Amino acid sequence: MKNIAIITVVLSVLAAGVIGLMVLFGFMPTDGAVSVLLKVVGGFVILGACAAAVSALMPAQKKPQD
Repeated sequence: MKNIAIITVVLSVLAAGVIGLMVLFGFMPTDGAVSVLLKVVGGFVILGACAAAVSALMPAQKKPQD
């Protein structure tokens, strides 16, 4: 679960950086950037929650002891 949260945070920070650069270089208007950023981060959060739910529902495979 901790790995899923770290991956979600890293992807959200990268998305914020990309959208920030698009605003900085004029590819995206400033007023639309906030809504796009919220949608992208929300998508990553939803995907992270689904991945956490699937990993919680799947039984952990135990390695056989020699």
